Amino acid sequence: MKDIISIKNLSVSFKNEKIIQNLSFGIKGGEKIAITGASGKGKTTLLNIMAGFIPEYEGEIFILNKKLNYQNIKYIRQNISWLPQETVIDFEKVNDLLFAPFKFTNNCKQEPNNTIIENIFDKFDLSTDLLQKKTSEISGGQKQRIMLASVLLLKKKILLLDEPTSALDEKLKQKITDYILSQKITILTSTHYKYWMQKSDKILSL
Repeated sequence: MKDIISIKNLSVSFKNEKIIQNLSFGIKGGEKIAITGASGKGKTTLLNIMAGFIPEYEGEIFILNKKLNYQNIKYIRQNISWLPQETVIDFEKVNDLLFAPFKFTNNCKQEPNNTIIENIFDKFDLSTDLLQKKTSEISGGQKQRIMLASVLLLKKKILLLDEPTSALDEKLKQKITDYILSQKITILTSTHYKYWMQKSDKILSL
């Protein structure tokens, strides 16, 4: 099977300091990759590069057989979901938070109905009653699970996640991990959570 993601001799620097140096690897469709390493080793940087948010780097990146560049970034982003660890939540209502990605033209056809929402909320141990609340009235863990549900409902071919269980208590972490990694898509995750690493197909240590 041909690699769905291919990175060749990737190097990136900030303020003359090498964050990533000569990194090469390939990922097949459907593989689950855990990206690990100490703080400052480039985990989030790598995900941001693949999402097209950091254009200054050396080397080559191919995603879905397209070279990551200005000409192809629209096509690549149409096939990627990306959830950073730190997000600016400026939505007053939880309902708006969940549906925010579906307001874009490329995603509107994937907008879920009530049955689909109820099903995924059940998987994430959430009540749909939360949708009627203000974002200021729910916990950080609930916000994280709602955003995870939202990016999964987009049904993209590739999912990029940065520390997706950081705000969850231990009781929920394994349940959420098992559900996300059961999806038949390619997933790259920056994580320190050992269970996530154990359940992944490969570990990329930076």
